[in-house]
Amino acid sequence: MTCTATATTSITESFEEPAISRPSYGTFDISDTDKARKQRRHSSYQPQTWHIDTDDIQILVDQFLTQLGKRLDFLEDYGHFKIDSGIGRAYETLRTVHDSCTRVSDEMIDAGWRRAKVFVETLEDGYRDALERKQTMEAKAREGVRLMESMLHDFETKAYELHSGSLSAVANDMYETGRRRLDDGANKAAELMDEGIVKARHAKEALKARVEHALKRAKENGLIAYHDLPDPWKVNPHITKGYRFCETKLDCVRSCFYFNNETVNIWSHGLGLILVVGIAFYWYPLTPNFSKYTYPDILIAALFFFAACKCLICSTMWHCMAAHSNQKLMERFACVDYTGISFLVAASILTTEYTAFYCEPISRWTYMLTTLALGIGGTVLPWSPTFNRQDMAWARVGFYVSLATTGFFPVVQLVMTRGLDWAIYFYAPITKSLLFYLCGACLYAAKIPERWFPGCFDYVGGSHNIWHVAVLGGILFHYEAMKAFFAEALRRGQSGCSVY
Repeated sequence: MTCTATATTSITESFEEPAISRPSYGTFDISDTDKARKQRRHSSYQPQTWHIDTDDIQILVDQFLTQLGKRLDFLEDYGHFKIDSGIGRAYETLRTVHDSCTRVSDEMIDAGWRRAKVFVETLEDGYRDALERKQTMEAKAREGVRLMESMLHDFETKAYELHSGSLSAVANDMYETGRRRLDDGANKAAELMDEGIVKARHAKEALKARVEHALKRAKENGLIAYHDLPDPWKVNPHITKGYRFCETKLDCVRSCFYFNNETVNIWSHGLGLILVVGIAFYWYPLTPNFSKYTYPDILIAALFFFAACKCLICSTMWHCMAAHSNQKLMERFACVDYTGISFLVAASILTTEYTAFYCEPISRWTYMLTTLALGIGGTVLPWSPTFNRQDMAWARVGFYVSLATTGFFPVVQLVMTRGLDWAIYFYAPITKSLLFYLCGACLYAAKIPERWFPGCFDYVGGSHNIWHVAVLGGILFHYEAMKAFFAEALRRGQSGCSVY
């Protein structure tokens, strides 16, 4: 049997006095008269409404957590009110849940489910009566969101009333509200919230203990198993053993020189870097057409080689430091890897745009400047906390789609101006490179072959090993394609077209 429920909530943000809107995680009543009183007639504030299918628990929890931070900031900045210890414990629970869940990085695999899991684990022991009746994590998460939304609504109401100056009336109202909630069983909920705070603290302490345990195991055995890793370091459950876990950066570097499940990943791109440098400075200048290249031609080729080397260096650094026991440092090195990939994609597209429009300077520079700007953005944005927020997923997707389409639009123009046959002829040399990237990415995303034979590809032959070989192959085949692109460009340039 399939049950479908729809949850709707109003998310409000204003620099004026707020309208207290009716949440829809549960049945929370606020009269129209009360709402009208709280919304000033001259206010420019307009509430925003979003709708969500509560079956998608990842979206529900992510959107609630996003607004939770803003609403807690509002309570601190707008309310300026002191609360008693009982209410304070409830407020601390809200803040603890927000801080615990937002520590889960968006760059980690299944980040949405991890946040939902942390959210439920923080609350389920505390809300024993409310949550244990729920059979699934989705149901528990919805119930937890509903209860927390109720508390937020109460705090926002009190903040407005305190801001309006009715301190004595609010104190009396809080007292009466407390009595009513005691009659309705709210006293038990407050006690359970205290347990929720303890649960959150225990989760933080548990992570610290897991890190210490993993470090101890690594010192005893050298390498540890997947189940010994703390959760943030767990990425691929089908790679069951051979993991490093290091306390210092120097230990991470030393680990590159003994065999582990990252050895192939580290040295495939480390040695690949030496090969690409050799091609750039020795073999490429020996090619027959090199003496015919202009300075802009050489600059574009050099940009590709630089991007390829940067990608390989960043990848090697990431896999070297992925075993560091400091979570923040580990995630920063993951960003290093992302910047290398972004710049390589942009530089590869630039070589095709430059040579395809060798005699059309307006089209050439329009496409190239757009791609270059997005490529630079791809090396900077991963370091931005705003860009990495869970509610900015649409912006990240839009950015990388935009980067990819800068290579698609030139193809459309070439088909329209020179015909399909010419476009196929021109782009044919790059087919091998694209196939390497595509096949490698598909195997990597599907975790094949280790998904079929867990434990058999822990050290050699896993999907990430294959992806690294595919990236190196894609770079080398793009180099071959680039030579063909420049040969065609020089042939067209013999007619005397401008290259500027």
